[in-house]
Amino acid sequence: MPLDRNYVPAGSDEEDDDFLDDDRPGPSKKHGASGAAGNGGGKNGAKGKDPGRHAWEAEYKKSWDIVQEDEKGSLESAVESLLARGRRKRAMMSETPLRRSIIRHMFIILDLSESMMDKDYRPTRFEVILGYLRSYVVEWFDQNPLGQIGIIILRDRLSEVLVPMGGNPQEILSVLSDKRRLEPSGEPSLQNGLTMAKGGMSHLPSTSSLETLIIFSAISTADPDGPVTIHHVLADLVQSKIRTSILSLAGEIKICRQIAEKTGGKFGVALDQDHLKDLLWETIPPPATTMAPPVTVGVRSALAAGGRQPGGSGAGGRAPAGDLMVMGFPIQLPLGGETLCACHGLLKKGGYMCPRCGSKLCDVPTDCEVCGLMVVSSPHLARSFWFLFPVANYGVLAVEDVMDSSTSNTCHGCDVEFPDVSLIEDGFNQVEDGVSPTGRYR
Repeated sequence: MPLDRNYVPAGSDEEDDDFLDDDRPGPSKKHGASGAAGNGGGKNGAKGKDPGRHAWEAEYKKSWDIVQEDEKGSLESAVESLLARGRRKRAMMSETPLRRSIIRHMFIILDLSESMMDKDYRPTRFEVILGYLRSYVVEWFDQNPLGQIGIIILRDRLSEVLVPMGGNPQEILSVLSDKRRLEPSGEPSLQNGLTMAKGGMSHLPSTSSLETLIIFSAISTADPDGPVTIHHVLADLVQSKIRTSILSLAGEIKICRQIAEKTGGKFGVALDQDHLKDLLWETIPPPATTMAPPVTVGVRSALAAGGRQPGGSGAGGRAPAGDLMVMGFPIQLPLGGETLCACHGLLKKGGYMCPRCGSKLCDVPTDCEVCGLMVVSSPHLARSFWFLFPVANYGVLAVEDVMDSSTSNTCHGCDVEFPDVSLIEDGFNQVEDGVSPTGRYR
């Protein structure tokens, strides 16, 4: 019985990779002594592989993520390119003032399924998301002092309110720091999370902006069986004018994109950790108020047309009339004896007194638990108007033009002198004694 030409005995020194190479396009290989001699003395010399490792054991590398040094051994050019990319992105921001809501109520729906333990983000998705969420909460309240945030977690096909809706960032940060309450497990249920978020915002006034931000890690959702599906929940979200933005860590999911588009939110898939942070930070500024509720997919075209619609409140290019809101400025209580607060029912020192009913509140801004009055402070109210008057974009101006012109070589805003071009070009040589020319080590 004739032997197969591709057959290799069990005791042969040939590797399994040789069979795979025979099927690839290119010049055919000749087995035997002549083939080994013609290829430079064997398979290891021809392929340049490690003799002790197989092809599938090679280390996975992302060569495009490696920052390359320039001809001077410095990383300044790579850093400058990243900064220039950020400047170009900020230069593309719109300078047109839009009507936005200064009072925001947002539920952050966090996916805590088993997929959060994947290690495509180092060390895990769970650790990266928690770190970004802490910074996100601080920045969000800094730019939206009159807003309130609540957190809902999804795991084991259930939804749970981790932090109720409130305006105290310290309370939210303390909960996010307790990892024992945030152990990922099971599968997520997107329908249960959206239903709970809708129920938690059903009592809020229509004058505020109702939003949900979903950080989704899985590639599927395990929703309960029954007559009510996630599409019915989506219709309720549109009717309640709850804007839903979804940030996916794994990939694009059809139902997630449909929810984001039909509710007027944003949908994005994070490519890496830096892109994940950019997508998160894009949701910090308040969204533009639409001219004709409820929000639909054509929100961008409606805003581009200046709100001109054939009928309704936006007809004739006129914006709808604003709504008046009742707010109260509290009286700060001295740090004397402990008294009972109306918001938590605990004995605490200090606090604020509601100007309408006289109840004690722990922090402001908040809604009084007794009379429902929104209690704010004047600095918070003043800081809430920053986005209504956007700063004009900066123009590109070369340093050489500034030095050659007859105008002043100092900044008109901070009166700081512009750096000299010669010092910038020769800056890598101006280092201290004992420091390397690159300035990175001693």
